[in-house]
Amino acid sequence: MSGYALVVFSKKSRNLIIEAGELIGWDKVNPDILGSMLQAVASEDKRSHLGMHYTSVPNIMKVIKPLFLDDLRAEFKNARGDSDRLNRLLVRMGKIKFMDPACGSGNFLIITYKELRRLEMDIYEELGKINGSMIYTSSIDLGQFYGIEIEDFAVDVTRLSLYIADHQMNLELKRRYGDYLRETLPLHKVGDIRCGNALRLNWDKILPHDKDDEVYLFGNPPYLGARDQKDYHKKDMEYIFSKKIKLFKNLDYISGWFYLATKYIYKSNAKFAFVTTNSICQGVQVGILWPKLLDEVEISFAYTPFNWGNNAKKNANVIISIIGCRNYSSDKKLLYSNDKYKIVRNISPYLAEGSNEVVIAERKPLQGLPNMLFGNMANDGGYLIFDQKRYDNLPMSVKKLTKPLIGSKEYIRGSKRYCLWLYKISDREYENNDFIMDLLKKVREHRLKSKRTATKKLAESPELFGEIRYEKSNFVFIPEVSSENREYVPMGYFSDYSVVVAPNLQIYDAPLWLLGLLESRMHMLWLKNIGGTLGTSFRYSATLVYNTFPVPELSTRRKNEIEELIGNILDIREEECGTLAELYGSPLAAKNPKPMNPRLLEAHKELDKVVDRAYKSTDFKDDNERLALLLNMYSEMVNKKG
Repeated sequence: MSGYALVVFSKKSRNLIIEAGELIGWDKVNPDILGSMLQAVASEDKRSHLGMHYTSVPNIMKVIKPLFLDDLRAEFKNARGDSDRLNRLLVRMGKIKFMDPACGSGNFLIITYKELRRLEMDIYEELGKINGSMIYTSSIDLGQFYGIEIEDFAVDVTRLSLYIADHQMNLELKRRYGDYLRETLPLHKVGDIRCGNALRLNWDKILPHDKDDEVYLFGNPPYLGARDQKDYHKKDMEYIFSKKIKLFKNLDYISGWFYLATKYIYKSNAKFAFVTTNSICQGVQVGILWPKLLDEVEISFAYTPFNWGNNAKKNANVIISIIGCRNYSSDKKLLYSNDKYKIVRNISPYLAEGSNEVVIAERKPLQGLPNMLFGNMANDGGYLIFDQKRYDNLPMSVKKLTKPLIGSKEYIRGSKRYCLWLYKISDREYENNDFIMDLLKKVREHRLKSKRTATKKLAESPELFGEIRYEKSNFVFIPEVSSENREYVPMGYFSDYSVVVAPNLQIYDAPLWLLGLLESRMHMLWLKNIGGTLGTSFRYSATLVYNTFPVPELSTRRKNEIEELIGNILDIREEECGTLAELYGSPLAAKNPKPMNPRLLEAHKELDKVVDRAYKSTDFKDDNERLALLLNMYSEMVNKKG
């Protein structure tokens, strides 16, 4: 019988399914949580390796409602009382195709199937009211549902889950209408649930479509940052991008799904929406990936970043976004935040209202601020730098030629390091010091062993750091990396006595109000969205963050006000006990958050208010409005630059 299917499970699949059922009893199994049950009996190693991640129903609805379900429901509402329109809607629904190209255990497909069957029942109920009676003939079929999954067991689970969902919806139909029954057995054919690597397969061969066919792709593909990818992931990325995107090695693994989905829907009636790590909408990845995508599609809706949890045994909390794309259209675009949406003219690749312009790294500040410099790089084999214990044991003749060394660990966590600093010091002051001369000999030997010609040349000046960016002036210190769990990145203001070590950053001859500007919520927002991350921590870039940061015209009065407020913050840091790590806490941490010092938090909030008013005379509604304004100001700066 061509319309029906024989279901065959492997021995492993059968055993795991039985074990999962025994956990709570098959009479209570819901197919949309079946994947979660099976994760409870699958091995930890398999789950992490293959990405069998359950997605909760509310989170799935955030994807499918704006992608297609809201539109179908709206069409049903508008068609009430009109049997012709209702029947056309049924025909339309029966022709739509759905595919999850990273389907795992099938949750997106299951929830979509259930929602369509419920809508279909509502339509038939309305037809019954119009006509006085109804004849139920289902338009929705399992053959409309497709998927790709790399793990064979998960493919089996997806098929099984769809059959269970079909049976449950048939029972729901009977409960609602009594006499009407759609038989579950024999089983109907499911669409192609393909076992394979989605990044290597031709999606058009799995789900062929013409330009007018209504097709929706959706899902929760795997997230893997460039540094977390194994060799086989990197080969997948190379297979897709090597001849298309130059810097693809910096992209998250999920970029492959966005690229292939864009190619699939281009110049057709298809659309897609994926749950994604928000890293592809931050930092350098935006400039690498999105110009290529936005050449062919636009963002039709998006959820700004939020904390994503699931009901699986190992409930993972990550910051994610949801992004829907379609071919360019005059239809409305929806930007969601906290489950509320705003209709906007355009959604930028930073998931804010604004143009598609991408922030590009600049060698010099666009807004005329003082230059931000990389810290000093020793390239010394460790001989010119001393931890506290080594420093304490140094001869006084050596100590007087040292300076405190400042990096992010020293500044934020309060550890101490020092460096032998002979920059612009006459060699007569140390040439007879055996201890120092022995250190310089070791530095010279270290540099001569290098394969790099430039490093070997540095052996000619072993008394100096390999790269020196130092001035006798006060400076602002910026840690290159800072925890994402803090409300603010702790930055500092120092005298010329200290030496900043690379890769941390510094601004010499900086007015104090500039530190206030950099510590503001406006600048933190720019850093979080434009700067990107190193692992999960925020990564500060002079060229990408500081040099591009839009700054309004500031009056002398406004600068003085900012100086007073940042001065108060610096005073509170001194007065309160603890390191900056302790004072700033980890209030944004998903687990075991530690509060920020209340005095310090209040002082920062006061600074935020003043800086906000410098950008906008009225209050901002939220961070989305702040980011939209900053991106618009950036576009104006770039256009002015020409």
